[in-house]
This record gives sequence, structure tokens and C-alpha cells, in this order.
Amino acid sequence: MKNLYLAFCGFCSAIIAPLANLFGRVYVGLIFWSSGTAKFSDMEETVELFDPAEDGEFVISFLPESLPPEIPAYLATIGELTLPILLFVGLLTRFGAAGLLIMTIVIQFFVPGFDDHQHYLWMSVLAMLIGYGGNKLSLDYWLLKDK
Repeated sequence: MKNLYLAFCGFCSAIIAPLANLFGRVYVGLIFWSSGTAKFSDMEETVELFDPAEDGEFVISFLPESLPPEIPAYLATIGELTLPILLFVGLLTRFGAAGLLIMTIVIQFFVPGFDDHQHYLWMSVLAMLIGYGGNKLSLDYWLLKDK
């Protein structure tokens, strides 16, 4: 029985874990990528979403009102377009996941009226990616493994 269990554990580590890791990277990456492309397609509207004077949807409570809304709008858009690419290919996976985790935490806890329980799922996946990195199906693994 012990050998059967150990064989199953080996299968999970060798096959299931890398596939689950890849799925998690792509799943969360696509969410942010689609948000970033939507923001990028109309930057004028995106800036309004971050503008307290316009009662924007994404006004971040801890930012000073004197901060031009272009700064968080462009930073969020750049983050949502670049960090998912890192996740997709598994390059600097932990860095990309950390950036997206910070964005998710800010959205969940510091954007008034933007409480979405789905963010907790994203935060869990991103925390797992920070902890485990890109696994065997990533550029990180292939670039950093001992030759």
C-alpha cells in the first residue's frame, strides 16, 4: 500500500503539479491580460476610471487626491499587460505573480465598493505561484536548472 501511495505521489509531483502550475499561471494571466487590453484600448476612459474628480470606479483610497489620475491608470495598464506575459511563459514567475498579487490586494482592500470574493481565488493562485515559482513547464525552470 505504501509503494502504491508513493507511486501516486511521484505521478502527482511529476505530471499533475507542473500542469496545475501552468494552468494557474495562464488562468490568472488571462484575467489581467484582458483587463489590461481593455484599459489600453481606451486610455482616456481608463484615466477617468482612476480620477477622483470623475468619481472613478478605481479610485484608490490611500493615494492623495492631488496625484494625477494618469499615473495609477498607466501603471495599472502597464502592469496588466506585462506581468501576465511573465506568467504565460514562466519567466520571473515569482516577480510577475507578486506584482499581480499586490494589484489584487489593492483592488480588493483599497478601492471602495470593489469587494469581489473572486479576488481571494486569484490571491490564492498568485501566492502559490510566488511560493513554488514556475515549476517544470516554465522558462525559469529551464534557465535556472543545473546543467
